[in-house]
Amino acid sequence: MNVLAALLSLFAFADFSSFSFCRENSRGPFELQCVQLDAEAKGEVTFRRRGADTISAAVQLSTAARDRFTAVLNATDYLKAAETYESGRKVADLGRKRLTLVTPEGTKEATYNFSDLKEVTALTAFFETLINQETIGFDLDNAIQFERLSVPKRLDQIENELRSNRIADPDRLILLLEKIEGDQRLMNYARTQAGRIKKQIQAKGPVR
Repeated sequence: MNVLAALLSLFAFADFSSFSFCRENSRGPFELQCVQLDAEAKGEVTFRRRGADTISAAVQLSTAARDRFTAVLNATDYLKAAETYESGRKVADLGRKRLTLVTPEGTKEATYNFSDLKEVTALTAFFETLINQETIGFDLDNAIQFERLSVPKRLDQIENELRSNRIADPDRLILLLEKIEGDQRLMNYARTQAGRIKKQIQAKGPVR
């Protein structure tokens, strides 16, 4: 990022103190999925599987993901015209989304099931892929602790999600992959697989 782009990014982040994306699902495995981020792209991911306890985990976006977050939020002009987000078309229940932006001027909110607006669609996609990534990472971390034989299957899932661009912040996976690489309790195949995925993320190339 050049100096001008960096300054513009910092200026944009100074315009709000907190942003949250929440999705409430009437069906499917998750009842609730939320992300809350502050102006430094640091915050918390919360999700609750149907009939299970609520899980919360700290999150700090990488520089690249923070810039993407800035771009998709800026594209909405900080939730301007939020009352227009809901599409006029009749569509299935896709889960009620709730956006909340806290700024020096006050709080802005938007709710919708489905939107035709490309900037809202981009914002939704970013946070849904971020939540997807964090839940997969949580399940992989649990597998390392309690179900080690399933680790290769979890890593296969990460590879598939990377190929399909359903991971918002690949750099955040590196620490977890390094943990697997160095864990002598895990089978060599899993450790090698984790190392390969890590190198491909670091090279910014596609996972094959």
